[in-house]
Amino acid sequence: MDEPAVIARYDALLSSVGERAGDIGTRPVVTHWPHVGSAYRGLVIVGQAVYGWGDDFAAAQFRTEAGRQEGIAAFRARVDKPDPLHWIDTHPVRTSPFWRAVRRLVEALEPDLDAPWYARFAWVNLFPAAPEDPPGNPGGALKEAQDPHVGPLLRAVTDWLDAKRVIAVVGPFWWPAAGPAGMADLPEQPRPLLRAGRSGGRTWVIGWHPNGASHRGVGPAAYTDIIVKAVAKAERGAEA
Repeated sequence: MDEPAVIARYDALLSSVGERAGDIGTRPVVTHWPHVGSAYRGLVIVGQAVYGWGDDFAAAQFRTEAGRQEGIAAFRARVDKPDPLHWIDTHPVRTSPFWRAVRRLVEALEPDLDAPWYARFAWVNLFPAAPEDPPGNPGGALKEAQDPHVGPLLRAVTDWLDAKRVIAVVGPFWWPAAGPAGMADLPEQPRPLLRAGRSGGRTWVIGWHPNGASHRGVGPAAYTDIIVKAVAKAERGAEA
């Protein structure tokens, strides 16, 4: 699967958002496109949804094909650079549980690359459209509009990126994507993980969001260790 297939999936998702614009209201919507590092070689880390962003659109704009094309062009232009995540190394958000866990995961799972940590993976959000002003996770009509689309979109993105390992720290947000993305039949895991194993030739680890894990006493360092062990176990099983 190639990038045009991903664009088509984004278009379908945004069209669904546009159809629910009357329910979503006037609160701006921000949308995330995959950020792929210059040294990427198969590690994809999936968050729940982007929390605050530079560009926003009214949901009503996505009612028309032209409005969706404008939005997708803006999302893609934002990552049209060798390392679209270069800003994270100095941004205050780097100290959040999510980004502390992501950095530790990248350094543990891709330790032998001569490149900055933020260049060694692809960052994806399971729900690409999120509310802005104030920022937050999608809920209500905005989430409902995306629910049928996030699984096929994630599958298209991981195929496009030829992902080898997918670490989805998305908590209960994972369930709408489970079947279409190939996660539904993965073996259950003790919390803070949810599922882990091999599917579609890829290693998958699904777990709580690092913020939720931290609130329950599992900090970024401990959570990283749990995920790395789950990856190793899944891949040992694949070799047996």
